[in-house]
Amino acid sequence: MDSAPWRIFQYNGSDVMIDVDGGITIQGERKKPFPCEITHAAICERGLIATWVDHDLRLARMALLNIDEPLKNGISKADLRLNRNTAMVESSKWCHIVDAEPLALTSDGQKIIFALWTRGIYCIDSSDNEMWRQPLFDSKEKSPPRSNDIAEISIVGKEVFVWTRSGKFRKLCIESGEILNEGTIDVECDLERVFHHGQKFLLSSKDGWIWELENEEITVARKLRGTAQDAVFDKTDWRIISWREDIMLRGNSVPRRDLGVQLVEKDGVWMVLDNQGDYTPHMISSDQ
Repeated sequence: MDSAPWRIFQYNGSDVMIDVDGGITIQGERKKPFPCEITHAAICERGLIATWVDHDLRLARMALLNIDEPLKNGISKADLRLNRNTAMVESSKWCHIVDAEPLALTSDGQKIIFALWTRGIYCIDSSDNEMWRQPLFDSKEKSPPRSNDIAEISIVGKEVFVWTRSGKFRKLCIESGEILNEGTIDVECDLERVFHHGQKFLLSSKDGWIWELENEEITVARKLRGTAQDAVFDKTDWRIISWREDIMLRGNSVPRRDLGVQLVEKDGVWMVLDNQGDYTPHMISSDQ
């Protein structure tokens, strides 16, 4: 592989592999439409929606890539430095310069929900038409810096759950953006990831704590040796990959030689895509 994998998606029967350097591989062809890291991505009905961020150059882009057609390479990093205010993402159906850091992004296929730092929470369709927007969380209480930043956005049916790093959440109507409910989990945390299966959530904090949340109540709490890289609910329990470790939330753990990136179900078996680009079964030790 040219670079370690970051995320893999399925689109029209093909794997769409994004690597840590912003490369996108489809059917063995790797292209780099923009010379920056991809920080958030999701599949929607018209292709791949993603954000590209370069913190050194203080720039960001959001674009929808047409992955029904072969992708093309974009400009070089050197050319980007000269055209930082005009360069766009190659092979995109639409592309925007983003004037604030993208914090989270997800899609249910038709609608795309994302949050921008200090700006707000937005809903657009895949043709880039704005459906609604909402302000960010506003707290008058004293809190650590950026604790009200959005950590994750989850779509569950017709509802959108927006989570902050401090554990606050807001439930919105996906059609109108109306606020349906607000609350907070009853623990101190610095949320990094939120995984969900229906109304069942698994929250992962940067200090290694994870919590299962159902009906706004914590049902399981567990401390990991590292943060959760990915998690899925297999109809019985949460399968988790952490720092060189496979875990069942209510069960045991086994060591893993290479770093796990993502859980992927293949032919009814849960496999782990690791940072070498290989697949191995979850919960079968690879530390040989």
